[in-house]
Parts: sequence; structure tokens; C-alpha cells
Amino acid sequence: MDYKINWDCSEGVFAVPDAAAEGLKLASGKAVKVLIYFMKYRKAPETPEDIGVSEEDVEDALSYWEQLGVLKKSEGGASVQKPVSEAKSAEPVRIIAPLPEPAAAFPEKPVIKPRKALLPTEIAERIAASEEIDFLFKSAEQSLGRVLTFDDQRTILWFYDHLGMSADIIIMLIACCCSIGRGNMGKIEKIALDWHEKNITTHEQAENEMLALQKAFSFEGKVQSRLKLQSKLTASQKKYIGDWSNMDVTVDMVELAYDKTVDGIGKVSFNYMDKILRTWHENGITNAEDAAAFDERTKPVRKTEKKPSAETKPSAAPSYDLDLLFKHALNSTPTVKKINEEANS
Repeated sequence: MDYKINWDCSEGVFAVPDAAAEGLKLASGKAVKVLIYFMKYRKAPETPEDIGVSEEDVEDALSYWEQLGVLKKSEGGASVQKPVSEAKSAEPVRIIAPLPEPAAAFPEKPVIKPRKALLPTEIAERIAASEEIDFLFKSAEQSLGRVLTFDDQRTILWFYDHLGMSADIIIMLIACCCSIGRGNMGKIEKIALDWHEKNITTHEQAENEMLALQKAFSFEGKVQSRLKLQSKLTASQKKYIGDWSNMDVTVDMVELAYDKTVDGIGKVSFNYMDKILRTWHENGITNAEDAAAFDERTKPVRKTEKKPSAETKPSAAPSYDLDLLFKHALNSTPTVKKINEEANS
């Protein structure tokens, strides 16, 4: 499909140096955004969020285009530090020695060093000076199926320099992420931080993590597809599914728990499903037949009060005293009899 520029869509145009096009191969999308804004307004964006970047992104972009010669600092642009004598406060500077740190009671976690903003020239020097870095970048490009951007290279070097991950572990990490559909560098970074927290440093540890990730993500996709969950899974839902995967729960049992949840409470609740699946798991229930039998055995029995039958139903107590009536009948003289006797006489 052919395209052409619509010159009628705007009232004006602005020029872009040819050197900018030559640097697009390693430029990130954020760097291009900053450059286009700068070319139009002749200044960096005052509110970087308006174009979807951060202040750090702006600084990195300006530094990148400066290295390529597209931008250059104007005269007098460097900030001048005021002498100490001009400081507002005349109080002397006090140096306080830090207190000694207490001995660690437990093994320390690996320390994450701050990220350094490497320049393109510095990265090029690292590639030229280290065959390992060069091989790492080429392997990453092969796994990702694309050329690494400047931001990609900086992130990978951050894994290498500051997370202390070896090149072979990083290669395994990127390959694993790509195999489960997590080839975005931001998602790769999250998993890299997780491996760092777990102190994954050997091939065996990395392989175990790869198998766990592949199992969890494939199971997650099957569950989402079987339950027809159209919206994106939340972090809580993903955790539940990951736990079920670790419990070796089948997708069929998850679907059965889903149906029981909807029938029981009338809506989808992963917390409710989790209770059902854990109960089945603890009792060794692995199929629908066993689940039905187990649920029948453990179904609570409702106690109902028996209504008394006609034979056992107690008769109602009389509202009068029979003994008193009987005594009254013996001691009293019938009135009718006296009348008859008088009539005969």
C-alpha cells in the first residue's frame, strides 16, 4: 500500500537534519518523540508527561541526539555553580561520622546498584572491548527477533553490571521470556528482578525457573481460554492460577470449580474457587467423579423437627374438672324428680 504526505493537514512544517534519520536504528520511540517536539518548538518539553515520557527520558534523548551531532548545547548553556561564599546560610558545615552498622543476623540479599545512564558511545566502546558483551547482544537480538534499541542495550547492561547477572544467565532469561510471550523489555526486566531477589546464579537454578515459568504461563493461558475470560487477568488472579499450577491442578478441575462457584454464589470469585480447589487437593481429588462423590459425602445434613403424628399427639387438657362435677352429681337432688313427685301426690 502506497502512502504520501498530506501537506494540507497543517499550516506549517519544520526541518529535521539528515543525521537524525541515520540514528533511528538505535533510537527508542521516546527519543524520537523528544526529537520531534524539540524540532517543532526548539526546546525540550516542559511537561514531559504530555508526550508520554519522563524527565529522565528527556535527558537520555537529548544526550543521545547530542552524541550523534543532531543537537548541540547552546553557548552559556552549562550551569555555573555559585561559590560557597555566596551561599545563603553562613553556618559552618558540620561533618557527622556515620554510626557503625550492626552485624547482619541473616544472609544479605543481593544489592541492586543504581542504574547508570550510559551514552551510545560508551555502549559502542563496551561492545568493541568485550567479546562477551558483543555475543550477549547478538544472542538477545536472535531471541527477540529484532535489532536492539539503545534502551534495550542499556537495560541488558544494567542486568550485567548492576544486578550482577552473568551473560549466559541473561541469555537464558531473555530466551525464556520470549518463549512464554513476554518479549517486551519491561516484562523481561521484572522477571530479571525476580531472579535477582531469588539469587539465581547457576544454570541449574535458571533452568528450574524457566520450567516453572513455562508451566505457569502455559497453564495460565489455558485457564483463561477455557473459562472464556476476555479481560486482562489481574495480578491477584495470576497468583491464584500460578498456585494452582504448582499444585498440579488440571484445567478440567479449574473449570469444574468455576462452575461450582457460579452455581453457589452466582458470580465469578477466584477466592471461592481457590478454597474449592485446595479442599479437593488436600483430599486427593483429581477428577470430576471423585469430586462429585466427595461433595456428596461432605454435604452438610440439615436437621428437621418431626411433627407429632395423630397417634402420638397429646390430647388437649379439658377446660373443666371431672372430679368436681362427679361429686356435685352425687350430692345434689335432681329438681325434675321433685316436681314429678308433687304432681303425683
